[in-house]
Amino acid sequence: MNRAILLVIVLLIFSGFIFSEIHMMEDLVKPSLIIVKNNKLYVLEKTTISIYSIKDMKLINKFGKSGEGPREFMARPYGPPMSMSFVNGELVVNSNNKLSYFNPMGEFLRERKAFANLVLYQVKDNFVAIGPSPDDEEKFRISIRLYSNNLKEMKKLFHTNISVNPRDDFMLPLSAITHNPSYKDLIVIPESNKDFVISIFDHIGKRISKIEKKFDKVSIPEKFKSDTHEWFKKYSPYKQFYENVKQFIKFKEYFPAIRDLYIADNQLHVITYKRNGELWECVILDMKGNEIKRLFVPLDRYVPFTYYAILYSIDNDKMYSLIEDEDEETWELHITELNK
Repeated sequence: MNRAILLVIVLLIFSGFIFSEIHMMEDLVKPSLIIVKNNKLYVLEKTTISIYSIKDMKLINKFGKSGEGPREFMARPYGPPMSMSFVNGELVVNSNNKLSYFNPMGEFLRERKAFANLVLYQVKDNFVAIGPSPDDEEKFRISIRLYSNNLKEMKKLFHTNISVNPRDDFMLPLSAITHNPSYKDLIVIPESNKDFVISIFDHIGKRISKIEKKFDKVSIPEKFKSDTHEWFKKYSPYKQFYENVKQFIKFKEYFPAIRDLYIADNQLHVITYKRNGELWECVILDMKGNEIKRLFVPLDRYVPFTYYAILYSIDNDKMYSLIEDEDEETWELHITELNK
């Protein structure tokens, strides 16, 4: 990126003022994941990773392309999306059939084989995996399982109610999926099919704590339903089949308690479905479940049905959110202080 235009805006919300910086990310087209680490912003876009300096938002490095060789990635055409994470100071990219390891500057280190239909995150010597598996009724649903270092399944940790069976209903809104449940040798999972429940496991899958919070149920309004149908009709991968798909679009009575969960800075950052205009509620808890703060934060446009992560990252008490300006067809990086 040749230049970054810095704007400062003040967003008035119920809990006070939030100061956000906005950087214009002029060279992004369709990002799918971001991570902030080591004072750098990592953006995954198709099979390319761009690294920016947080200090001035200048591009440091850009690497990766479609292919099967070292430093190359194959996106899963119909399976789960590619992912990035940091393990022991190394950037790990999970693409189709392999894990690729890089140093923080994007220099290739090594790679190893992996599964085609699972997203893997290392937790100490094991891996926590997100992907489809049969439940007790032999229906395939998105689940979270634990695998050994040699990729042998050890334990099922949680089954979501997100179905991947052909001709099953799209039951919306989706329950939360933590897109990286590994944190400091722990596995943190929102068991939020119905309630506000977060379970914490150790690296061998033993539950060590369970956080349960009361929450106010919010009914699904008719506008949400009509907006969802509009999205399926105009923007979704199913838009050309909308007339056939619409019969499978179903709605829950209430919004789930948790929309998303991000673990950083020894805190749990819970995104709920509560709104204040274009902003979303973020409930910050300590690792024991004690509430620290509630505030409303900027996030990109809501997508009713997707397996992709929401485009935000949290580091050093700051939230970094990529938000698309659909009219200008550009992307903005919003940096929000969480403890102001």
